[in-house]
Amino acid sequence: MKKHVALALLGITLAGVVASHVRWVQADNGHLLELSGQPVDALGAWADWRNSLTRNCSAVLALHEDAPAVQSVSAVIRNISPPDSTTARIQGLWRSGEWWLAETEFDQLLPAVVLLQQTPAGLQPVQGATWSGTTHPWRAAPLIRGYISQQAPQAPADLLACFEARSVAFR
Repeated sequence: MKKHVALALLGITLAGVVASHVRWVQADNGHLLELSGQPVDALGAWADWRNSLTRNCSAVLALHEDAPAVQSVSAVIRNISPPDSTTARIQGLWRSGEWWLAETEFDQLLPAVVLLQQTPAGLQPVQGATWSGTTHPWRAAPLIRGYISQQAPQAPADLLACFEARSVAFR
């Protein structure tokens, strides 16, 4: 067989295999790449990669579980929807000025990411700026960042950009 014929057949075969195993599908939150029937959030992966290259976290403080602020944020979150919220466990906490972003797990509730703001009355959850639930098949961080920035456009962009999902439920 001639080389150009073999290459043409190889190209046609490759195109056929790709066409039968790879396709874009419309879903509730946008488009997913479907690979052999499995949904993959390729656009979310792209957004995560681009975010990791462009974000500036110098003004954002990532607090550790032993920081005193974790206890005060936990107390606020535990009072959001008792009795189920009383089991709140902070998985990640980020701060930028008067703004806080807390990733939380519960015993009976789905995991949540809560935006809070320091006000004269104390630390308060921002109305409507709480993500609650799983994110599968979407990549968690870009989906949650987008949701919270849409609900609270006044929140610092660098705080949201520096959020990285830690909960097992978001993986």
